[in-house]
Order: sequence, then C-alpha cells, then structure tokens
Amino acid sequence: MSRNLTVGLLLALQFFSVIPVKKNLPMEKAQLTAMYAVLPLLGLLFGSVLASATLLIRETTDVSSLLMAFVIVAGSIILTGGLHLDGLADVGDAYFSYQDREKRLEIMGDPRIGAFGTMVLILFMIGKVIVISEMAMNISLWTIVFIPIVSKIGLMLLFSSTASAKNTGLAAYFQKSADRKRIAGAASIWLLIVATAMVFLMGWQITGALLIAAAIFSVIYRQWCRKNFGGVTGDLFGAYVEGTELLLWTMLLLFI
Repeated sequence: MSRNLTVGLLLALQFFSVIPVKKNLPMEKAQLTAMYAVLPLLGLLFGSVLASATLLIRETTDVSSLLMAFVIVAGSIILTGGLHLDGLADVGDAYFSYQDREKRLEIMGDPRIGAFGTMVLILFMIGKVIVISEMAMNISLWTIVFIPIVSKIGLMLLFSSTASAKNTGLAAYFQKSADRKRIAGAASIWLLIVATAMVFLMGWQITGALLIAAAIFSVIYRQWCRKNFGGVTGDLFGAYVEGTELLLWTMLLLFI
C-alpha cells in the first residue's frame, strides 16, 4: 500500500507539475488510484511554496500589491507548467465555437490555440491578478496554502463522479483504469481533514463560505460539462481547477 502511494505521488508530480520525475513508473489500477488520492498533497506542496514566496517577498521587499499578485499567479503557472491554463484555453475555443458536441470535442483536441481561447486566457489572467492584488499584502498565508488543496479535492470528486466525454485520451484512460469509488472515498476523507484545519486556522465563517461556494460551483460545472460536452476531458478538468481557484480568491475578497 505504501509503495503504491509513493508511486502515486511520483505520478502526480509527473503528470500535474513541472517537477521532473524521470522514471518509468507502473500505471496500473492501484497506482493510478493512488495518484488521484494524493492530489491534495500536491496542492499542499504548491500552496506552501507560494505562501513561502509571498512571506519572503513581504518581509524583504517593499513591492506593490499588484506585483505581489503577479508573483502568486506566475508562481502557480510555473509549478503546474501551465497545464490547467492550457485546458482553460482549449475549453474556451471549444465552447465559444458554438458547434455541436462532437465538433467541440474535436476543437479541444487541437493543440493550437484559437481566438476565443486566447481571449478567455487573457481575461482570466487579468481578472485573477486584479482580484488577488486587492488583498495580496494582507491576505493570510493559510489561504494561499488551502486554495490549491481545495481545488484538488474538487477535481477528485469531479473525476470520480462524471463519465468521460471521450473514449480516447489520457484522462479517459485514467478514468477507465482507476478505482473511482476509492478516489471518491479518499476525497471525502481529505475534505473532512482540510475543512477541520481551515476552521481551526481561518475560522468557520470563511471556511464555510469557501467550501459552500466550491461545492455549488462544482455541481453547476459538472452539469455544464455533461450538457455541452457529454462528460469530462482532461481540458475540462484543467478549466475546473482554474475556475475553482479564481472563485475562491473572489470569495476571499468579499471577507477582507
């Protein structure tokens, strides 16, 4: 069991981060299930790195809140290798093409970015920097840690509860191969642990607002994916992570 968790963590780093893991790792059911089960640990790693960088810059420099927000956003992109933003751009191209479902899936599979994807990406990035800049200098470092963890738990639940829109592709292979019931169970345990920690460190009001907002968004997003694409894909997972994190940052803005 511990070996599977170790391999799962290495696979998570390999597929969901820019951290190089130059190994040929087994990708059977147990390892892929473990990969998704440990995704919140990856969120913890990303959040801790961003929080540490924020603390260091706050204590050693006198930068503006806008620059601080840029550092947080850029750091997140660097840590993930832009994986989720790539998915967001592809989803933008597909959805705003106003084509039928099959054509949308075909557009998402195109490695090139189109006009709609570019516009979605630019507006999203500007919006995220502006939202974070409004509170970058006085935001609790714990919130920076917890936001990527919550988005990864949501990703686990979306992955385990929604059918794939395609029969091909890496995400479809993962969904066919992994034990989605175990992943859903692991997500529930993670949610309980993280919610408890958030209440203790941030208070129940902020915790409740963030988790309720994330839950509502997840339900709406799942239905939107099923209606417009017939299920989920790797790009839709990436867009979900980015959308959830922007929503959580926006909710925090309302409490500061």
